[in-house]
Amino acid sequence: MRLLLYTANDQLVAIKTNAISAKIEEEINVYHQLTLELPLNQSNKDDILKSMYIAVATEQGDGFYMFKIEKVSFGDSLIDITAIERASDDLYTQGYIQDRRFQSSKLSVALDAIFNGSTWTYEVGADTANETVNQDFNFYYVSRREALKKVLELYGLEFQFIYRITNGKITARVCKLTKALGRDTGYRFVYGSNALKVDFASDQTDLYTGAIGRGSGVEKTDESGEATGGYTRKIDFSSVVWSRSNGNPVDKPSGQNFVELPEKTAKYGWTNSAGVKQPRLAIFEFDDEKDPAELLNKTYQQLLKLSEPQPTVKATVASLKRKINLGDNFSVVRYGDGWKLVYFLRVTKLTRDLLDDNATQIESGTESIKRQAEREVEATQATDSIKAEVDSSLSDQEARARSMINDFNAKLTQRIDSTKSSIDKVLAQNSNGPITLIGQDGQPIAGVPEIKEIRSKDGSFLINSSGFKWGDHLLGGDSKIYADEIAGKVLDSYTINSTTINGGKIIGATLTGTVYVNSISTRYPEDQKRWAVISGDYGFTYSAAGRPGSWITLDAFSIGGVVLTAEQLRKIKEKCGV
Repeated sequence: MRLLLYTANDQLVAIKTNAISAKIEEEINVYHQLTLELPLNQSNKDDILKSMYIAVATEQGDGFYMFKIEKVSFGDSLIDITAIERASDDLYTQGYIQDRRFQSSKLSVALDAIFNGSTWTYEVGADTANETVNQDFNFYYVSRREALKKVLELYGLEFQFIYRITNGKITARVCKLTKALGRDTGYRFVYGSNALKVDFASDQTDLYTGAIGRGSGVEKTDESGEATGGYTRKIDFSSVVWSRSNGNPVDKPSGQNFVELPEKTAKYGWTNSAGVKQPRLAIFEFDDEKDPAELLNKTYQQLLKLSEPQPTVKATVASLKRKINLGDNFSVVRYGDGWKLVYFLRVTKLTRDLLDDNATQIESGTESIKRQAEREVEATQATDSIKAEVDSSLSDQEARARSMINDFNAKLTQRIDSTKSSIDKVLAQNSNGPITLIGQDGQPIAGVPEIKEIRSKDGSFLINSSGFKWGDHLLGGDSKIYADEIAGKVLDSYTINSTTINGGKIIGATLTGTVYVNSISTRYPEDQKRWAVISGDYGFTYSAAGRPGSWITLDAFSIGGVVLTAEQLRKIKEKCGV
């Protein structure tokens, strides 16, 4: 096993063959990670300090993986190195996509927008080349990495990043895309015989029998039809009707905002106080979906994948005695007293030992299993960084400030709606047990049995052991209050996430991070409006009657109505390094 070390400028530094340990963690549609240990000596130390990248030959022999060094630790006798697949860094830092919009586009059109202008090219499998997505989507102020993630989801693809190296020189960087990595191996393993070391389990972490689908938020407009920057609640599929008699897979009446698999509810559902089985509900988010009918179909397809416990298998390659790679399919057979189960599984995660292939570990599940990596991505999406929109009618700085506020407001609204729905579901399921009525003596009131919940006849008021609901306002079991307005005199808090503060004063505060302070004059008519913006990116800027400018170029300037002398202005510029 050889490790090729490269500088930040892709110059070969050295080739190492004396690693003490080296492992690559591979997972479908997750950027690979390399961990390795080298002996601590002067040569290794000097070479590592010169290097930014490490290349390793692929198992398939079609090129190299390359990793960006993230962390280096020098111990008493070892050098510990952790590195992430370089493509993750390249596609995040090599420019961005400002504004590209697509309508029922072929895959190649979207990929050209992502990779053109970067150091990467792409190759697509024969089963993928003519793929078309039948919906509109766009890239707007996003990194190439984020845009690629969106394409993978929309077109249902999987990726692999390969470097081609000749005589130590990098000659190509290729993103290979296909419908599914790996191959159908035809391998059949019998639990208890030729797979003695297989650890067999059934994952019920995500098991649902019904699902609510939430699509794109609808942009709000003012009386003149101009976008306000806000969004209404996300669309759902309540208006869509499905009927088995018309060829649909299940019945879904009009007005019902969830789709259910009745047979699965009968098997796995929860039982209410009347002894009736209820669906285990999930909420699936499809942020780019604007068509209620397609939203229902996507929700149904996702529900199918998660409506049964997911079998998983962990094993070492040595116990399987076969060469298996990421994405490969195989079957596991398990016999019992009078029964036999056959599971068709796929390698979804692999920890490859570069020094001893027999120690390589695989993790497999049904192809439908929802991986932990996907759950982490979903959680991260709720707190994605805010992206700026440029309004050409305003100064660039003021427009960025307004856009960031609008975007944050939309995301905050969507997050609140989503969380309120989640808490509402928990309250409805009353998952935390009964309520006991306590008397003045602190003891349960004699003769009064425990109750399940207290609710009004119309259901608008509800209290149970999971929380408290009145109308559309919630106090949830996660210690959060959700209401349209909270009135009071004092709010003691460590963090306030907000978009608008009307009136009042901010005293003794420190503003950090990306900060925009915007002041608009009211002394002038609309067509002569003037404003000033202070931002961390551009310092102080101003605009008069729609003509933006910078204080840096001014020979005269006033603050708060006081005109500064030329000497005062010169000293301020000098302090600012202008």
